[in-house]
Amino acid sequence: MEINTINAALFAKMFLAGAKNLESKKEWINELNVFPVPDGDTGTNMTMTIMAAAKEVAALEDPTMEVLAKAISSGSLRGARGNSGVILSQLFRGFTKGIKKYEEIDVAILAAAFQKAVETAYKAVMKPKEENDISLDDFLKQVIEEADAVLAKTPEMLPVLKEAGVVDSGGQGLVQVLKGAYDAFLGKEIDYTVEPAESTKKAPAQEKEAPAQAEIRFGYCTEFIIMLEKEYTPQTEQEFKGFLESIGDSIVVVSDEDVVKVHV
Repeated sequence: MEINTINAALFAKMFLAGAKNLESKKEWINELNVFPVPDGDTGTNMTMTIMAAAKEVAALEDPTMEVLAKAISSGSLRGARGNSGVILSQLFRGFTKGIKKYEEIDVAILAAAFQKAVETAYKAVMKPKEENDISLDDFLKQVIEEADAVLAKTPEMLPVLKEAGVVDSGGQGLVQVLKGAYDAFLGKEIDYTVEPAESTKKAPAQEKEAPAQAEIRFGYCTEFIIMLEKEYTPQTEQEFKGFLESIGDSIVVVSDEDVVKVHV
């Protein structure tokens, strides 16, 4: 039977399935990690990020789309690890903004939510267009096909990836989330159990040196959350980013209501 809309219950299963699929591929994704620093932790960081949100989703009973969106957005930001994890959290933040006001998601809403995810993360992974007379099944297939196609092009977009003979690790992580979610949409048998947080120990750094390493002056990542007590204006954010750029690099700064997540 053709599915025309996705309700909150199905979307929760799709998100958990996406999280589990990413978790199962994390070591493979770690091995692809050569940029911006070849420290072999993209899969681990993205998994820790999405699992932080998955725990909140798994704890909900019969949530509305708005409650589900809040759990995903807040959980992924607070649990974000590494540059890749913070960016993933922002993709989720943008996407959930696009769906939270609806009881059910159709193709048009889904396309707009993907676009919102791109805008929020400041990185054009894909740019879906609104289409008429297309089923959700066909639409999701096209999204994954496009994601795979763009992923395959990443070595041509970034020389360091081509030199190492790999695709972008963060992009591969995102594709695995999408594929896991699609499996749940199709009704495939999936273990949705979310295990307790695992050790934060990172995967061993790759032995292979990458040219991108020369672009990074500081090899140690610092992450923290600021609990806001005052208004966080665009000017304040710009000044804060300017300060961070004076003491570090590979900077990602994102805010969500009363918190600011920082990676430097």
